[in-house]
Amino acid sequence: MSLDFAGRVEELRATVDALEQAPSVVLIEGEAGVGKSRLLDEAAKRVVATGVEILRGWCHPLREPLPFGPVIDALRQAHPPPDRRAALSPATSMVTAHVPELAEWLPGPDHLPAGPSGPQLARAIHEVLAALGPVLLAIEDVHWADEATRELLLLLARNTPAQLRLLLTYRRHDLPEHGNVLGSPYRRPTGTIGLDLRLGPLDQAQVTQLAAQVIGPAQASVLGPQLFERSAGLPLAIEEDLWAIADRLDHADGSLPATVLEHTGVPRALQEAIGSRVATLPRSAVAVVQAAAILAVPAGQGLLTRLAGLEEDQAEEALEAALVAGVVVEVGPDRYAFHHTLARQAVYERILGPRRTRLHRQAIEALDSESRPPLVQLAHHARQLGDPALWVPRTVAAARYAIEVGDDGITAEQLNQLFAEPTLSTATRTWAAIELSRIAVRNTNPEATVATLRQIIADANLPKAVRGEVRLNLGRTLLNHLDPQGAVQLELAVSELEVEQPEQAAIALASLKMGQWPSDTRERYLAGMQRATEIVQRGTDPVARATVLASQVSLMHLVGDPAGDDLLDQLPRESANLDILRQRCRALYNSADNFYLRGLDERASTSLDEAEELAELTDYQMIAHECVKCRLYLDFARGHWNGLADKADAIIERSTEPVYDVELVHLLALLDTARGRWSNARSALAFCLARDMPVGYLASSAALGRLDLLEGRPDDAWLSIREALQMLRHRDIWVCGVGLLPVAVEAGLAAGHRAQAEELTDQAEAGTADLDAPAAQAEVLVCRGLLDADSAPGTAMDLIEQAQRLLAAIPRPYLAAQVTEHAGRILLATSPVVAGAHLQRAMDAFTGLGATADVSRCQRTLRNVGQDRPVPRGRHSYGTDLSPREQQVADLLGTGATNKDIARALALSVRTAEHHVASVLRKLDTTRDAMTTRPAGSG
Repeated sequence: MSLDFAGRVEELRATVDALEQAPSVVLIEGEAGVGKSRLLDEAAKRVVATGVEILRGWCHPLREPLPFGPVIDALRQAHPPPDRRAALSPATSMVTAHVPELAEWLPGPDHLPAGPSGPQLARAIHEVLAALGPVLLAIEDVHWADEATRELLLLLARNTPAQLRLLLTYRRHDLPEHGNVLGSPYRRPTGTIGLDLRLGPLDQAQVTQLAAQVIGPAQASVLGPQLFERSAGLPLAIEEDLWAIADRLDHADGSLPATVLEHTGVPRALQEAIGSRVATLPRSAVAVVQAAAILAVPAGQGLLTRLAGLEEDQAEEALEAALVAGVVVEVGPDRYAFHHTLARQAVYERILGPRRTRLHRQAIEALDSESRPPLVQLAHHARQLGDPALWVPRTVAAARYAIEVGDDGITAEQLNQLFAEPTLSTATRTWAAIELSRIAVRNTNPEATVATLRQIIADANLPKAVRGEVRLNLGRTLLNHLDPQGAVQLELAVSELEVEQPEQAAIALASLKMGQWPSDTRERYLAGMQRATEIVQRGTDPVARATVLASQVSLMHLVGDPAGDDLLDQLPRESANLDILRQRCRALYNSADNFYLRGLDERASTSLDEAEELAELTDYQMIAHECVKCRLYLDFARGHWNGLADKADAIIERSTEPVYDVELVHLLALLDTARGRWSNARSALAFCLARDMPVGYLASSAALGRLDLLEGRPDDAWLSIREALQMLRHRDIWVCGVGLLPVAVEAGLAAGHRAQAEELTDQAEAGTADLDAPAAQAEVLVCRGLLDADSAPGTAMDLIEQAQRLLAAIPRPYLAAQVTEHAGRILLATSPVVAGAHLQRAMDAFTGLGATADVSRCQRTLRNVGQDRPVPRGRHSYGTDLSPREQQVADLLGTGATNKDIARALALSVRTAEHHVASVLRKLDTTRDAMTTRPAGSG
């Protein structure tokens, strides 16, 4: 029985609309059995009629470490245009080894590059797809994709060839822990058509429509509710019920009782529904189906025949019977599998133990005889036999091969399975521990691996030096993810490694001395880094040297030592060793972050360019993600605020480890503060500070102190920043306190702590005097101006204007506007007209940025001194539309702000705020409670 497509009319229309245009990227999400593949089938039928070739590949949970396997499988289906061969570069010849079907079309093997890397092959595949013409590349079940395939798909999605349509299906709950379907956060490029589609279960009306195809409208109206209840709207389960009902129809007089589903023998569970279908097959077909279930991946007829124990002609008939019954489907040339993994599981679980054991043994024998035995599959089958003596060596072999080809995902999977075995030898456990810990450092979200590493170092039988290396990688992993325990683990690792593995001890020491943690001072950071450098130079390990050097570069750029540039040049831009390139990548990102702190934004952007390129080349996920976040901070500093919150929100939403994106929560708090959403900002900053992360503690304390100042509470502001000031003084790296110093001086002056404010400014000036750090030096000038404002306003203005010039040159328009506002306030008492001009310029800059609260504060000050711009005669009537002021109020209502909150944020009286709130609620015909669920800015 083949059911017509039903229930997805809008989804199908949207998918076809997207795929009829190019370039396009379509992402289809949905749970198992919800109909993603069927939707793709129907869309492909319509798209192929427009002259688009369909290339289809599948990701599998049990896969071999073949580079870009699903895309390679899809390319084997291609029929390239012969007239385009000449346009292909010699680099595409490397695809021939993986896709021999294209050998006649691709450049000859004489052009094959020596030792092509994964990224080179990815770029070659990209070029081949671009040359194929109008193509739909559909990759299913991307939640099972290996990291290399995910990176290739990300390349295709970010830089989609002009005539390519890329369609990916996936299950969100089965994605890797980072939660990103393409590994890294993805934003569809301008000019690329796109669709993000989430398929949910069918509703009752759609289920009834589907049933009408089998039992007619009348019977469907009766049975539809029961079908819907039994299946919960899952199309795969509905289809199983309808197969059973169809069988009853064949033996009935054309009508079915309302209780038919109670007596069909088809239970609610999908497993039993599949079992009922398999039970109707001939014995030989059952044997083939069971063989397919044991193998767990698409297999050819020959392998299925061997496992089923059939003669060739028997097997052919048996396979045809299984295909006709729809139990298995053809997924490629001589490749057969179950339509869905749930169906395979249902068959597998019904195979009795003795037969299941025999089939797994036969699978091992058959796969072992292949010219290139699939090591992961062999390890899987061996594990199913339950004998560690059989499966442990197989799993070790699979892990070693995955390490050799650089597949971290398969490596971690195999190693974690080894660790679950209590009888594992000390030697194997030691090797596996070290390899797993090395992977953890590179992962974006290694939460599960961190738990395993903690268990490993608790093993009393582990050699001290091995425990030290594992602890080193655990500490670096925790440090990368802003966990203060990382410093504790690194300290212990130094002591465990110093005697037997001094180079690893040097890496641990260098990681501790990068200036991030508040326990040390500037002098101790530099001394510790010097010691780490001396230790590692006594060894010969180039990766260890590069790792320490990258940390040294990071520290030098943080403290403003120009030697950092020369040290960076010692890290090679090209190397056959990816680990060495990863260290240059890390140094570049850390330097970019430090350049940003110092106000060297152009240098930060340039360093990010190269860091991102190396992160892609070396599959350094964590640094790639950090670069994205650093770009957002640069956008904020440069005043590029449009869409900035949406970008940050999108990354946070996809994150499965909120602490990892605490910096983005801080960034949203800065935007909310500027826009008057102060309750949101305060909650976000409380979240950041509760994480107790030394790296971001200073910035979050500064932001909270500024919020206290804006709300008119200088004493609270001083308390908010007091601990951060102590930390900053102790570390003596003053560029880390950018943003904190002006808040401290302003709060100190208002709260009666002038002496402390003066002392703090003196220390900051001494700590930044010889640095190339315009952002920090501008803040020192502002603080000097604030301190001189009462006694020497002329001098104060000179200092303020110097700060403005420094900030404008970076450029940092928001900070420059704040400094301009300071200038206006300094002159209010002595030169109100000149002060008004400064305040007006600041207000204009704030308006351009969308800094609502800052605009309102300037407006109120100008009104108070009679310097506000005259309102044009004739008041504008907005009718039922919101006025600009009412739109601001509506935005704040959406955050749950009270009338008092709104009054403070917009520099209004509480009575005026009440008037505006009433007007907004009346025009929108809503309530205050309902407004808290409205998107910001809705009208």
